[in-house]
Amino acid sequence: MRRYLLLLAMLTAPLAALAQAPVIHTTTYVDAPGSEPRDHPVDMLRMTLDVRFEPAKGLVKGRVTHVFRGLRETTDSIEFDALKIRILQATLGGRPVRTRSTDTTVIVYCDPPIRWDVKDSIAFIYEANPRKGLYFIGWNDPTNRMRKQIWSQGQGIDNRHWIPMYDEMNDKMVTETITTMDSTYTVLSNGTRGDVIVNSDGSKTWHYSMTKPHASYLLMLAIGEYSITQRKSASGVPLFLYSYPDKPEGIEPTYRMSVEAMDFLEREIGVAYPWESYSQVPVADFVFGAMENTTATVFGDFYYTDSRGWLDRSYVGVNTHELTHQWFGDCITGRSMKSLWLQESFATFYPHLFTRATQGEDAYEWSRRGMHRGALAASESDRLPIVHPASGSGRVYPKGASVLDMMRFTFGDSAMRRVIQHYLHGHAYQNVETNDLYLAFQDTLGLSPDWFFDQWLYKGGEPHYRISTRLGAVNTERGMSTSTVVDVEQIHAMDDLTGVFRMPVVVEVHYTDKTKDSVRVDVKDQRTFIEIPNPGKKTTAFVLFDPGSYILKRVTFDRSWEARRAQLKAAPKMIDRYDAFETFRGDTSRSTDRLDMLDDVMEHETFHAMRSEAVGQAIELGLSGVTHAWKTVERGMKDTAIEVRSAAINGLSIIPIQVKGATERLLEDSSYAIIQQALTKLVRSFPGDKRAYLNKVQGVRGPHERVRIARLEIESGDGNAQALNDLADLCGPSWELVTRQNAIGAIRRLSTLTDNATRNILQALWSTNSRLSGVAKATLTALTEQPRWRELVREVANTYEMTPWQRELVLPYMK
Repeated sequence: MRRYLLLLAMLTAPLAALAQAPVIHTTTYVDAPGSEPRDHPVDMLRMTLDVRFEPAKGLVKGRVTHVFRGLRETTDSIEFDALKIRILQATLGGRPVRTRSTDTTVIVYCDPPIRWDVKDSIAFIYEANPRKGLYFIGWNDPTNRMRKQIWSQGQGIDNRHWIPMYDEMNDKMVTETITTMDSTYTVLSNGTRGDVIVNSDGSKTWHYSMTKPHASYLLMLAIGEYSITQRKSASGVPLFLYSYPDKPEGIEPTYRMSVEAMDFLEREIGVAYPWESYSQVPVADFVFGAMENTTATVFGDFYYTDSRGWLDRSYVGVNTHELTHQWFGDCITGRSMKSLWLQESFATFYPHLFTRATQGEDAYEWSRRGMHRGALAASESDRLPIVHPASGSGRVYPKGASVLDMMRFTFGDSAMRRVIQHYLHGHAYQNVETNDLYLAFQDTLGLSPDWFFDQWLYKGGEPHYRISTRLGAVNTERGMSTSTVVDVEQIHAMDDLTGVFRMPVVVEVHYTDKTKDSVRVDVKDQRTFIEIPNPGKKTTAFVLFDPGSYILKRVTFDRSWEARRAQLKAAPKMIDRYDAFETFRGDTSRSTDRLDMLDDVMEHETFHAMRSEAVGQAIELGLSGVTHAWKTVERGMKDTAIEVRSAAINGLSIIPIQVKGATERLLEDSSYAIIQQALTKLVRSFPGDKRAYLNKVQGVRGPHERVRIARLEIESGDGNAQALNDLADLCGPSWELVTRQNAIGAIRRLSTLTDNATRNILQALWSTNSRLSGVAKATLTALTEQPRWRELVREVANTYEMTPWQRELVLPYMK
């Protein structure tokens, strides 16, 4: 017995030691029930979709065949996602099979049961009238002015609205699409285009097929009237750029830097583009900005623009984001929503690097600042970790990208490239989770960055550092010498979710003789004292904590006017000069010195954000009675950078007389957005000159009719019936999404309705696009508070033969 107890003690001792060791987390600290990948008894291997449409009815007629492999010893039923899809016929292995349909699924009963590793197939013949997943655009326009298109949007899990399928992130399949459509239209889908067959009924059948597996939500279809421009990357990848035949002037500006982005990503990631080709296609009324479907990105045609419109809205950043997804999201795909950051954060991070390659260091620093602001804003409401299904866009986009940026800062650019390459090669065409990236560090670099993953990914919150400095003394071989002591205290709230952060931090002491001392310190305690020797007893001009602002953080650092002014004048990096400059907001003392400061920034700073900040501070001073500050605002209105001119006009609600002339010149600006703002604010500020201003922009329309809508709104407010009729028309289905949003917004501000406006706003209310229906809801809610408009809505609505769902939507505005 004693021998047995001794043996038991020997066996359990390692377990006890293990239990006392620190836990290495591989998932979130915040409980997320139901967030694990969905169970599925079979592995989908291939999906072949054969579809045709009756667009005017919003009808899909399809046949889909799923080839699969059994994952369990026996499987007697398989559940497919199918929202309100009508199954007309189902077969298993070519034989009729028993099924049961609900509003959300179709269940196939396998008799005999499917055994593991056995391959088989299920085919459905079906019909659907989807209100999600697949969208019929322009077919309800009675004037025939709107583009007619059909396009899909599968993410998050919306392809199930028009295809009976297994519709989750955690399974991948090879797809093939066969689409029959009127020969007027061009069809795009995933993969390589095969034969296009001309049919005797005037239709064409288009055949596309993939060679590698991808997730079901990435399956896409886009149908419309398009021209195609082909380009090729340095490595030979063909790029197919779809455009509107009636707007060839949009091809070059819209797709500007497309080839350069492909070349950059292949070079920077160090892994070849993982598919055979890459297409991009604009669509009307898109529900998001763009979507990274495998080999074929769909983007909203509000990005399809000419050279002048490009000044206000460029596709370059979105283009690079979606292209990055072809590696991160399409080639490797998260297992569940907890892993979404592995897609969106990478697709935000690499465009950040592309900014440096194409626009320079200042723009790169400003891009980082934008990511940090977005991440910190998310923490105003909660501190959920990045690795969490409800983390939110502020974390899976900018915070996750900031974390990747900090990985490079912490572990080194070259080391991170090796990690990423190993991670991509090791999981190509598979599903991944955060721990796979963690293991890539171990496999590639032989290190375990558990502390980094723990604080930035599995836990929530960000550090808040309070910084102070003082003179110190250092005992050296030559006797006592001076030093600068930097006191770093972490003052954020701390609990189980957010602890003390550990990060390498650079601290620089800049002296009045324009030299500096610099140290890099591992700050890992709640309070850290950093001592930088100053043997020459130089005079300190200013101290930088984290120069370049690489670390995502909040900082409280009280410094003298002179130190901040010196930093603004002499800090090497733009973002450090900006941080010093920003501290002078709201400072009403030393107005003469501040004016000199503004003039100096406007004269010498080359990056637009610095001059925009100068204009903003000048407006603040001008409104406080410092008259000379309006000279800086006027200078900003003449600046060569659109961003600075925008800051000047957007920073004013009423135009002061001192800048009236400069604002009037903005009515001829190259930017349509600036013209719109200048017109609106000039008319508000100087109503006596209204007619002259309206005449000045009479022929200007702008993308999405933005300048025209501003003009029509002003004229309608003056009782111009024709202008109100034109505005009402712009609310209708003959126009694309953004135009309708802008026009409906103008109707709301005018607080008026007409029969045609009401009819068109109701059509918007019934739209499948929530971005449009949301504007319609808000407008109807506001206007029907007035009894006469409620009565008009009731009268117009009753002229329709409404479906139950349409009546349900409009009923709150009829009561």
